[in-house]
Amino acid sequence: MEKDKQIFLRVCRKCDAPLPYRPDTLNYFNNSKIICDDCLEIMTSEN
Repeated sequence: MEKDKQIFLRVCRKCDAPLPYRPDTLNYFNNSKIICDDCLEIMTSEN
């Protein structure tokens, strides 16, 4: 029997996009728990 595979979403506070944070292979919140990796990259490149 195959386990039920669920994807858990979290909303980025910067771009308001609902992005997966679980399972770890789909995680968009590796560097922050509230801002997605893409937004963090943009924010750090602007400075």
